[in-house]
Amino acid sequence: MMSHRSSTAFFIVASLAIPACSVNATDPAKSNADVIAKDNDGDDDGDKDGDKKTDDDKDGENERTGPGADATDKRVPELGDDLGIIRQSKLTMGEALAQTEKTDGPMIEAKFELNDDKRLSLSVYPVGKGIAVDPENNEFRELSGEPSSKPWTTKLEIFKAGDFEHLTRSTRDLTLVQLSHVTLSQAVSRAAKDGLVYWCVPTIEKGRAGFGVYTLDGSKSEYHFIDGEGSREHTAGKLADLGTGPGAGATDKRTPELPDLAILATSKITMAQALAQVEGKYGPATESKFELDDAGKLSLSIYPVGKGIKTDPENNEFQELSGDPTGAAYTPKLDVFQADDFEHITRSTRDLTLVQTASLTLRQAVDAAQAAVPGGFVYWAIPTIRDTRSGYGVYVYGKDAKVHYFFVS
Repeated sequence: MMSHRSSTAFFIVASLAIPACSVNATDPAKSNADVIAKDNDGDDDGDKDGDKKTDDDKDGENERTGPGADATDKRVPELGDDLGIIRQSKLTMGEALAQTEKTDGPMIEAKFELNDDKRLSLSVYPVGKGIAVDPENNEFRELSGEPSSKPWTTKLEIFKAGDFEHLTRSTRDLTLVQLSHVTLSQAVSRAAKDGLVYWCVPTIEKGRAGFGVYTLDGSKSEYHFIDGEGSREHTAGKLADLGTGPGAGATDKRTPELPDLAILATSKITMAQALAQVEGKYGPATESKFELDDAGKLSLSIYPVGKGIKTDPENNEFQELSGDPTGAAYTPKLDVFQADDFEHITRSTRDLTLVQTASLTLRQAVDAAQAAVPGGFVYWAIPTIRDTRSGYGVYVYGKDAKVHYFFVS
């Protein structure tokens, strides 16, 4: 048992900070009209040719000892005062990944750390049902063991419901890996040219999913951000109607739960109006949907986060506002999700991670979809992934009584 752990937990993954785009994703007052001024290659990093950026520094002028002000999480290596302990390992991180991935598949995190006895340990993190499966339907695991002798033998631990720390960390890890074309092993291999890799975890920098990697060269420790090279495409200015759902491009299994969409006509408030109402008090939301309550009546649920969009999931609080939208006033009730609520914690962590890597807010995505179907009614808007791009899956019920689905990024 590693010294930094809380109680173990079984949970499921749905795997990524405010993006490098000009949109301020923390400002609910901004509308879709504020969103899109892109450079010629369609990305939002201000470069002219769309070339992929890493932290590789050819002249050594910009060496980093940590992620600095661009960090979107607070995790740092836990190896005590003497990083030289890493050299006790009989295998490199790359070799450990090659060994474990043969039997357990791709990993979402790897790190050297100290165990409860202050001895060197190496931990790698597979997911039980594979990288492509969303967190809610996955299983999070850790393989750990002392690497100071060969062969390296590991102990398997499966994280259980209630382990909020590992539930949120692993969900975030998986989501960021799903947003990347670069794998964890490839990130380790790229960084190894700069020294001995002793820490590699998925992270976000300037809205980009990638990997935070620490290397040791002699006595010098250096931090690297390896961009995940996921899609930079933006769709908000050129929305395509994808029909009644995401189809083969879906990355999660959630769909609206409204068997008769005619019930939407009973709502006295639109999704955009409800978001504007509640975000003044609770801040930007990560998800919003019309659904049926336990009594079979129409309900509108909106999901803010207790400590704001910029705070990482591990240190945040996940909430739901739900209420009757058919009355004269929408007065939702607040519910805070508890650590043992596996379904909502994994969903909410994934949502927040995707919002942190999206180029626009939920409210802006709703505005964009609404504008694409004049007279239509937006009834479902959740963060999702399409072709390694974070965005929002938005359903609109049109005046033609047809469903229109948009991926807004």
